[in-house]
Amino acid sequence: MKHELPVESHVIDLISELQNAGFEAYIVGGAIRDLLLGRKPKDYDISTAATPEEVRAVFGRRSARIIGKRFRLVHVQYGGELFEVSTFRKAPPEEASHARPGFRPSEPLPEHLILSDNSFGTAEEDAWRRDFTVNALFYDPVKSELIDHTGQGIDDIRNQVVRAIGEPKLRFEEDPVRMLRALKLVGQYDFSLDAATENALFACLGLLRHAAPSRLSLELEKILESSYGDKHLQAFHDYGLLAYFLPEIDRAWNTSPAEYALNLLFERNCRVSEGLYRNSVSLAMAALALPFIEFECGREPGTLWESSPQSTAVIRSVLDHLFRPQTMMNRMTLSAERILVLQSLLRDGEDTKRLLDARSYPHARELLLIRTAVADGDVAATAKRWPPGSGSRKRSRSRRRPARGGDKKR
Repeated sequence: MKHELPVESHVIDLISELQNAGFEAYIVGGAIRDLLLGRKPKDYDISTAATPEEVRAVFGRRSARIIGKRFRLVHVQYGGELFEVSTFRKAPPEEASHARPGFRPSEPLPEHLILSDNSFGTAEEDAWRRDFTVNALFYDPVKSELIDHTGQGIDDIRNQVVRAIGEPKLRFEEDPVRMLRALKLVGQYDFSLDAATENALFACLGLLRHAAPSRLSLELEKILESSYGDKHLQAFHDYGLLAYFLPEIDRAWNTSPAEYALNLLFERNCRVSEGLYRNSVSLAMAALALPFIEFECGREPGTLWESSPQSTAVIRSVLDHLFRPQTMMNRMTLSAERILVLQSLLRDGEDTKRLLDARSYPHARELLLIRTAVADGDVAATAKRWPPGSGSRKRSRSRRRPARGGDKKR
């Protein structure tokens, strides 16, 4: 159907280059969902009939790089932006479930778990092998043509429904990470799972342990990087997935440290959404970890700890355990540690010049402002007391925080 969507010009140009080279090409997935909801897409994913090698030939080796083993695609630098360009897939053959050379699982894997997904197909085959109807729309911005191969995607976006394509249980068995993605849609967009998808998710929660650790860690980075991480974690907890994804946080969910941690993360996300600060993963990690460090140091929420070698050891221990079994990148963990170490030093306010010159001062200052806002303190006075470093941009302003979990539709 004809449908005008406000796609950026350089994205249209990229699609045009593939089409002019003789290849069918579309914008796919979340960008279309966001555009139909009146939101600005975070990024654009492109799907095409061209193989990875053909995509690289179109854009040149300097601009296009083939990545991935389980799912080969191309990173294309175009118009100052990085795009993921994938080839149309079809449902992989049954033997692909366990066909990874040299792979030796420690326990029997689910029968339908896909370990290799590089069977190329048509655009329609690609749509039917995707996870949810709201992610299976194709858009040709050159012809302004919107294609809904499943016949349900557009209506499900309008009705705010997450519906698995085909048999829901099979979709989750093929790729347990799809459960995370389903609940991210629930948290971020206030969507609801349709009954069949919800029942299948509850039945498959334990399969998350079979997902590749690298993919789960990447999902956690995306959650912490986004401005909806608190809502994602809330949805995971509501549906029982958090116990498998971040068990330490799940066990502490109804405690004072956890409530304070979620309030800090919410405030951080508000500031990111408003353009007051960048979306640092290490800052999000520090915001979540801080209340648990206070608890381990025997302090009440919001009272910090005394700076000492012992408290630094506690900071390291909490960061090491809180996000297990996911493995965060060392540079992110070390950055979060530096942010947290500086908190009590900023409170004491000694040796100001040394603190202003500290490597992690911009992030540490931002966490200080977040803590001040959550405590309903004078953010403007705190910001004046501690001038911005290279990472801070705009003055903060206070907001009222909604009751956690009170705006969910089920």
